[in-house]
Amino acid sequence: MSDAEKLNILQQLADIASLAGINGEVDEEEMHYCSFFETTDSRSQMVYVRPTAKTISEEDVVTFFSPCLTVKKGMLKGISKDRALELLKRNEDQLFARFGIWAGENEDIIVVSVDHILSALDPSEFENHMFYIALVADQYEKDFGQDIF
Repeated sequence: MSDAEKLNILQQLADIASLAGINGEVDEEEMHYCSFFETTDSRSQMVYVRPTAKTISEEDVVTFFSPCLTVKKGMLKGISKDRALELLKRNEDQLFARFGIWAGENEDIIVVSVDHILSALDPSEFENHMFYIALVADQYEKDFGQDIF
């Protein structure tokens, strides 16, 4: 996907966000839409949406995501086996969200995310995804005594 295609998708996301009453901005350098959410107990969470891929029928797919924990670099080096198993259990319990691990340059990041086909994304779904991802990610951070993201 070219940068021009990604920017077009990001503008569509910004338009849908506006219709949903979500304040945020397009970050052209990082190629994502981002929004800040205040959750409970004076906590906060950043949620991002980025162009991801295309379906088999060439429809654009976007991913809503929010980081919730940074761990040492390397598959499962920074988290215990029990915590990794707990993430899998949480995946089963979550609606409209999944936990995953993104490999960064210097560290791995646990994120909460959900995918959606752009052409089927209406303002109500956009709002639900943004809030739900923020709440799930923030709860995970809160469970481990953090409020970083």
